[in-house]
Amino acid sequence: MSRREEAKTFNRARICAAAESIIRSEGMDNLTMRRLAVVAGVSLRTPYNLFGSKTDVLIALLDEAVFKFTQLGLAHSDGAAIARMLRALGQIETFFDSDETYYRGIYAAIMTSDHPEVRSTSVDRAIASARALMAEAMSNGELRADTDVQSLGRHLAITLLAVLGMWGSGFFSNRESMAQVRRAWLAVMLQHCSDTSRLMLAAAYDNPSNIGD
Repeated sequence: MSRREEAKTFNRARICAAAESIIRSEGMDNLTMRRLAVVAGVSLRTPYNLFGSKTDVLIALLDEAVFKFTQLGLAHSDGAAIARMLRALGQIETFFDSDETYYRGIYAAIMTSDHPEVRSTSVDRAIASARALMAEAMSNGELRADTDVQSLGRHLAITLLAVLGMWGSGFFSNRESMAQVRRAWLAVMLQHCSDTSRLMLAAAYDNPSNIGD
């Protein structure tokens, strides 16, 4: 890595750390690009050059947390794809539970920001991840041969994002939100699963904690 790239990485980390500090000590309303530059000790143009907008900074905070946290479970090659996806949902629940007020505020700010193109990128990424898992499930024989994995993956991702939106708005607690998503996912996947995965999904539907490989 060149010195220039090392400097960028270092400054991104400083800005993310500054953003977290501002949110926790001063509140989300005080998180501005100017305030970020002051707290991070960088020029005003640096946050814009490295991120683009406050919304991009908030997404970076979640990227460092939830997405990297859950990617470990999603990327692991062992076990059925559907079971890994359900376990990742449990990982999201566990992570948000660790600091629910903080992460709820970040998620709500992202989804209500005035940068729809940034939100669209996050939605597209969630849909792409779900579609990839459903395509893997199809290749593993976990889904019926006539399943449209593109539509199924999109439906699962949108269900998650919609419920998370209600969580961000304060309608549900984190645990209530994940319980709603888990039950909705299991119900729709039971309609498309093969005989190979039906027993696991049926057992998980009756007892959501019973999610095996």
